[in-house]
Amino acid sequence: MSLIEFAVPTAAAFPGMTVRELFAECVKANFAVLPFQAASGKFTGRASIRHILGEVCIPAAMVEHARLLGDTITALQFPPLREKELLDMTIDKFIIKDIPTITPASPMAKAVAVMQSYQTSYLFVIDDEHNYHGTLSTVSLARRLLDRNSP
Repeated sequence: MSLIEFAVPTAAAFPGMTVRELFAECVKANFAVLPFQAASGKFTGRASIRHILGEVCIPAAMVEHARLLGDTITALQFPPLREKELLDMTIDKFIIKDIPTITPASPMAKAVAVMQSYQTSYLFVIDDEHNYHGTLSTVSLARRLLDRNSP
């Protein structure tokens, strides 16, 4: 059984891609992260909606004290003008270098173990020749298991 069977095809992020393009691809695939493919063709990181929003929209002190924040912090709203600026930025400076990957030939148990070790719910399925086959998630695993074993 190949993990490609469980992977969901998505686009890959690339150098010079805008935040708008990344968000559009993520929404289309229903994943909040895409693998980042360098100009060399090698996958060298990941581009994450949560990471970008956290870096641009949220002061570090808010993250540190998130549990103490009330629900009426309207003074800290993100202005619409800044939204356009954000969407027009390139993703290059927001790439997370640590990339959770697995090969198509790996067993499902290894996939789950690697997810646990990265404390994530997804992996990028990339073969030894650097071909990207899609994103494997805990939900895509569960969906395929249910499909294969439905009465």
